[in-house]
Amino acid sequence: MLMTDLLSKEEWNDLERKVHEDWGFNASAYNADGLTFTGYKNFCNPLCAEIKSHPEGIQAICSVAHQHMSQLARTSGKTVIEECDSGMVKVCTPVIIEGEFVGIVGGCGRVLDDSEVETFTVHKAINIELERVENLADEVSPLTMKKAEQLAEFLEDFVKNIA
Repeated sequence: MLMTDLLSKEEWNDLERKVHEDWGFNASAYNADGLTFTGYKNFCNPLCAEIKSHPEGIQAICSVAHQHMSQLARTSGKTVIEECDSGMVKVCTPVIIEGEFVGIVGGCGRVLDDSEVETFTVHKAINIELERVENLADEVSPLTMKKAEQLAEFLEDFVKNIA
């Protein structure tokens, strides 16, 4: 079963847009292979845009976090909320239909209000000046864990309503 067997690409795109606009996250729907498929591009802050403009940033930060967290979500069957190596929070909700893992929906790119962006890690991963990373990190919006949990509940309800 594919994500597009459940909803059209446009409907998944609408979900990504809603998560981005209502929750302020970089939003994505991923298929079972961990690949995005809607074509919707969104950044909630300029630091994420900078990280993703460097293949080594995607590989060292984004892909590692997604692989780890999506595997946790897949095996537990539950939403995972954790920080990536850059210190930004990521929410991964598994799409499991009749026991079959179909994909992940979620978002990333905010910092928990009791945490901070790991600027040195980002600096080392993408090899740009630390001062530039620090300036970009100042534009990452904080949120509470409660708000991240509310996003998780929204995504879980969305997935539940598909089935």
